[in-house]
Amino acid sequence: MKKIKLNLNIDWKSKIVDLLIVIIGITIAFKLNTWNESITTNLEAKDYIESFYEENITNETNLSSALEFSESNRKDIDTLKQILLSKKYDDKRIKTLTASMMGLANYNPSITTMENITASGEFKLIKDIELRKQIINTYNSYHVTLKLEALLLDYVNKYVTPFSFENIRFSDFSSIHSDFIKEPLFENIVFGFEVLLSQQIKGYQDSLEEIKLLNEKLTTANNVYNK
Repeated sequence: MKKIKLNLNIDWKSKIVDLLIVIIGITIAFKLNTWNESITTNLEAKDYIESFYEENITNETNLSSALEFSESNRKDIDTLKQILLSKKYDDKRIKTLTASMMGLANYNPSITTMENITASGEFKLIKDIELRKQIINTYNSYHVTLKLEALLLDYVNKYVTPFSFENIRFSDFSSIHSDFIKEPLFENIVFGFEVLLSQQIKGYQDSLEEIKLLNEKLTTANNVYNK
């Protein structure tokens, strides 16, 4: 029986080189893919941060206006309160100051960016944990502010407006019932309004502080991505 001779003359050096080429090619492709994904992720994060920054600036401007209006309103109410406490019922300012309780600030924060990043599940793209915390704190503060606004609006609708309709002629703010300013009910309404307005102003101030802190962190993050 003849023995079969195998040709084992294999060019191992060439095979190893080919294998290395394949491994290096796969590694480079993987690195390029990872690099591209990293660039895409960074661009998306940069876009979100820029959107948050622009939205935050708008919210700061609107909230500052609402705060300024409310603080001016509180000065009027405080003046009215002092007049009533001193029982100077003949003070001609009472009618116009009473009208201040009919004017309320209306703050409508923009939350589009927060809604988008939450719905997409991409909040993790923002890798700075402290920045993420500040974003959450800031947008949570809007909920508190809006609740305080709603409380004051509800108070006006339930007490201020009905009382005013019964006692004040809105065309010239003259009195329908001349003695309404001496009624304990009117005094209570003014004092209650002042308390709720002060709470709303405190909410505005707290929210504005959160916005300013977020502005600082977003500015820093923008600088990092723009390097």
